[in-house]
Amino acid sequence: MEIYTSTAFLVTILYIFSSSSAQGICHCDKGSHNAAVRGQMGGSNHLYCCGNVPYNISGSSCCNGNITMGLGQLVSDCCGSVAYNPLNEICCDGSLQTRSSTRAKCCGKVIYLTTTHLCCGDNQILDLKENHSCCGNQTYNMATHCCCTMPTLKVNLKNEACCPNATDSKYQQGSPTSTPKVSELMCGTEPYNHQKQICCSGTLYKKASALTKCCGAEVYILSDDSVLCCNGILHRNVPVQSECVAGVIYTPENTTCQMSARPRLGEHCCGGQTLDPHKQICCNGHSHNKMNGNFCCGSEVYDHHNQSLRCCSGQLYNIKSGQECCGNQLLQDNNQTCCSSSTNAIIYYTKQNHSCCGHYYYNTSLWSCCAEHLKPTPNPDSPPAQHRLKPLMDLIPEMCNKTVFFGKVESVALKNDQRHVVLKVVWQVDVKSEKIIKDLWLHVFLDHCSSPATDTDMTYLWEKIYPENHKLLSYPVDIISDIHMFYSVCYQKKG
Repeated sequence: MEIYTSTAFLVTILYIFSSSSAQGICHCDKGSHNAAVRGQMGGSNHLYCCGNVPYNISGSSCCNGNITMGLGQLVSDCCGSVAYNPLNEICCDGSLQTRSSTRAKCCGKVIYLTTTHLCCGDNQILDLKENHSCCGNQTYNMATHCCCTMPTLKVNLKNEACCPNATDSKYQQGSPTSTPKVSELMCGTEPYNHQKQICCSGTLYKKASALTKCCGAEVYILSDDSVLCCNGILHRNVPVQSECVAGVIYTPENTTCQMSARPRLGEHCCGGQTLDPHKQICCNGHSHNKMNGNFCCGSEVYDHHNQSLRCCSGQLYNIKSGQECCGNQLLQDNNQTCCSSSTNAIIYYTKQNHSCCGHYYYNTSLWSCCAEHLKPTPNPDSPPAQHRLKPLMDLIPEMCNKTVFFGKVESVALKNDQRHVVLKVVWQVDVKSEKIIKDLWLHVFLDHCSSPATDTDMTYLWEKIYPENHKLLSYPVDIISDIHMFYSVCYQKKG
């Protein structure tokens, strides 16, 4: 099926607020951590307060009452009053440093590698030996010795009296560093400090490190290459080179698939009011005259032919030529980069040798990315993602003049570096002939690591690049409403 149209599914992320470009006002009472605000164009942005100043957690961070712009709190950590990206930097006793490795940790103010050294006692860095652990400022062989605490801390042979009751855990690392106090967020109905805790699907966990991440309702350490988060399910003890493809784990050894108003007769309801659907349109409970447009953007209506208007995930903007959406925000200049996944879209300041992996922005010398999954082992031979998926409306009208189609992912398999995708119920819309043709099957081959992840039973917008190449364009779409909308918009544009 061939189409001349675009892609849907909206990424919910809030607009960056600054003193020069605020979309609303946040009233920050002393001690308050959040407030809701209504934007100038009718969309709602949810702000938090950093002291008495409103800020948006998707494009800025709050640390000790200080706002850092250009780095969303969803992906940042605090080092004193400065926010930083823990993927690429590390904070040791208030000193912010560049990561030299994904295995780097702090020992006081000094960085050490957990693969080669131990941090013992009073921040002593000692060589790591097989089966050795810390006992105060020295190491010992756990097979032959133990760390005794009474009467004094010392290493004894295992057959000595203190060994059966010896406890080593609190002596294995240096003294814990204090975590700066930051604005608390909400995990369900419970407030939490995102520097000390992490909220996963409404469940609160203690943060083991700045690299603690969620996988569904569970937590894991991003630098742990023995676990793999696949479609929100955490798999443990997996081989290092395992891959998640459409919910299936592929390993090097095994590829086995495992209402308030009462309307009169004939009236339609829109929020607490009624409307005539022949003359009006309902957008999130707000009625508008169709003369002003026939497409909704949040609670507003707009004319999609107006090139100076842009709808970004429910937020309507007056734009300059060439401005792009990043979730419900706008990229302001060429120094900004948008990294997005199906759940988040975050704006970063552009840096050399950095690339996007879903909504994370990583240093390519520290990490590698494969199908939107970060790995703690850099791979210089692995090309970074060449493009990011967009909501369907963001692809209009650009895609109206190209050969595109909607395809539902039936099954996926991994072979070498290629992802083989079988698309079922592929709809091709030909705007010129005004026909919709249904084709049953299409086989698509993608470079696995540099292409965004795909899920089975989800329908996406694809571009056909002749003769046999295909490009994934959109987040998952609704196969009925989005196809109709895409065709209608592009046909009106043609007319």
